[in-house]
Amino acid sequence: MGGFTFHGSCGVRSTAESPAFPAPLADCDLRLASPVGVTQDCRGNVWVADAGNSRLVVVDDALQRVLGQIGGAGDASGSFDLPLRLTHHPTEAAVFVADTANGRVQRLDYEYDGPAPLVTGNRVFASGDDFHPNGVVAHEYWDGVRVVVADEFYREGDDLRGRLVVFDAEGTELRSIRAIGEDDSHGLYWPQGIDVDDEGRLYVANTGHGVLNDGPAGPSKLATVVRCDRHGDPVPFAGRSDAVLAELPMPRDVAVVGSGRAAQIFVPDAATGRVHVYTSVGIEDAVVPENHEDLRARAALEEGVGLPHDGDERSQRRFRGPVGIRPFEGHSLPDSDADDPTLAVLVSEGLAQRVGAYAVDIHWETARRFDAIGGAGGDPGRFSVPTGSTLDEGDGPLAGRAFVADGANGRLQQVDLGATAGDDAGGRDGGAVAPVDLPATRFPFGLAYWRAGAGGDRLFVTDYTARYREDDDSDQIHVYAVDDASDAEGGCVDLSLVHSFGTWGLGDGEVKLPRGVAVEPVGATRARVFVADSGNGRVGVWEYDWVSDEAESLGDRGGFGHFEGGFWNPSDVAVGDRGVYVADENNNRLQRFDGEDWHAVGSPGYGSGHEFLLPIAVDAHDGHLFVLDLVTRAIEVFAEDAAAPGGLRPVDSIRAFGGEAGTGDLWLPYLLSAGDASDAPGTDIVVPDSTLHVAQHYTWDGG
Repeated sequence: MGGFTFHGSCGVRSTAESPAFPAPLADCDLRLASPVGVTQDCRGNVWVADAGNSRLVVVDDALQRVLGQIGGAGDASGSFDLPLRLTHHPTEAAVFVADTANGRVQRLDYEYDGPAPLVTGNRVFASGDDFHPNGVVAHEYWDGVRVVVADEFYREGDDLRGRLVVFDAEGTELRSIRAIGEDDSHGLYWPQGIDVDDEGRLYVANTGHGVLNDGPAGPSKLATVVRCDRHGDPVPFAGRSDAVLAELPMPRDVAVVGSGRAAQIFVPDAATGRVHVYTSVGIEDAVVPENHEDLRARAALEEGVGLPHDGDERSQRRFRGPVGIRPFEGHSLPDSDADDPTLAVLVSEGLAQRVGAYAVDIHWETARRFDAIGGAGGDPGRFSVPTGSTLDEGDGPLAGRAFVADGANGRLQQVDLGATAGDDAGGRDGGAVAPVDLPATRFPFGLAYWRAGAGGDRLFVTDYTARYREDDDSDQIHVYAVDDASDAEGGCVDLSLVHSFGTWGLGDGEVKLPRGVAVEPVGATRARVFVADSGNGRVGVWEYDWVSDEAESLGDRGGFGHFEGGFWNPSDVAVGDRGVYVADENNNRLQRFDGEDWHAVGSPGYGSGHEFLLPIAVDAHDGHLFVLDLVTRAIEVFAEDAAAPGGLRPVDSIRAFGGEAGTGDLWLPYLLSAGDASDAPGTDIVVPDSTLHVAQHYTWDGG
């Protein structure tokens, strides 16, 4: 791995033994880490793929008792590495698990010993070494059971399409489907969630379509949900022109609820926090919730068992990162009828770290949560959806510190990098993490540290919380004064809010869903602040004065598009020696602004060098640019070199795909930071991982 050294994981989850099961949920303190897949067995009990903890959790159909825990981290039979999605066998007591980082699907046969599930047999379905199963579904056809798997990152050379893989009930691979239709009109790109209706038709969340399906004017920007048969032939919808059900920013799953002509098709959009509902013929029937409307919640079963976060969860205005959805069978909803249906579904919410049961009123276009399992883990030293990071490179009492945005907990965590860089610290949680309150910030994302000198240091924090009320004019970029509190018990830093700017909107000085932030000093008391304005497809620029603690808008740079200076979901920004660099995530490239013009660098691909697939983070240090590529889980290092293609010369890289936090793996990393902070040789690199809920610490010694 070249000049990279892994030093440790900060925020590793406890490995303490679980209590004996079955047990009431309230007694278990159940913490889920990026739950995605859910399914129900023949008893109606709910199985949850607890991806970040590499296990399955089984709870009863009232979401009141934990009945068992299955598996754990590893590659042995019955162990998992990032189990993402589940499906139940159509006729037998068996569950299929997409064991993603192990590159296999496991069939777990089970039986019940009283109320507790026990695995009695295991069989592995695989499809070569380059197999990354995500979605999985099983259906009994006239000639036997078929197991269909969405192989998310499959590739052949320069062909960036993924595929569906069809197995028989014994695990024999029957066919591979890379496009819907003979003319490849609907190529499959990063297929994720998948479901099947009672006629055996497949519904696929074609999540990467808007990023990689390159047409005459570039990618379409929107992902799709498509329908086909088990042979890959398109099955058009009667109410639409083709086999495409929907085009949305980020559909991560699809579920068919009900049967026949009365079926409803649910599609969660992780980007907007809404669930779209369609009729069986493909006509949109509802959007839940509708604009400016709450998810009306109530405790319909028992007292709520969802763990609280940021006040009363029942006041939430959107689903919080919906990534998985399935029907919730066996629950009678008294206000439901054929003309005005109310349907129960289980929704996995990635940002909330829980699986919630919702009653969705289709024609009222509302939903109310009536129970949940899991929730944000607020323990000191533990992360819940860590997002951004920054380093203090000074030599004062705060030296050697990294600050990591603990998104779902609405706070920072301060990390002593020296505690992870010792000779015996690699891969362990050295107790080096402590929480820091962030008044006024609901979901911290991007961080930038400015050593402002005599005026005191400043920390810039972006707030990645969508505003859905017209009267909500609160700002989304917050500035905190950083005060030394190294003598205080349990901490080294205090933060006090001194200014906020960047209201929600399209205009000058406004932003939507800001992510990365970078600071460029321009004098003794002033600095330029650059913000990746992801929702508006541009970079916002301000000049900040620490004497008055005020920000003056300098306008924005760029706009939506695929041209140079055009962005699709810009995610991060960094100031280097040759200009301002932007991670142009969904255009699969970087862009550099030299003060006058934009220069695009890179193209879609899995190779090293100038090929990227969702570059999500950038940082600059000492003449080098550090880039985090989300799909390949690669940290790429480039030298800023005017003579190199695009002005960036590839120097080194490390790929760390996997779900084992303690070995430096990455699954869903966000915004890295690079600099000289610890005493370890080389450049410190801190990478928060929002699924593994850790901050990984590496150093790079120049290769």
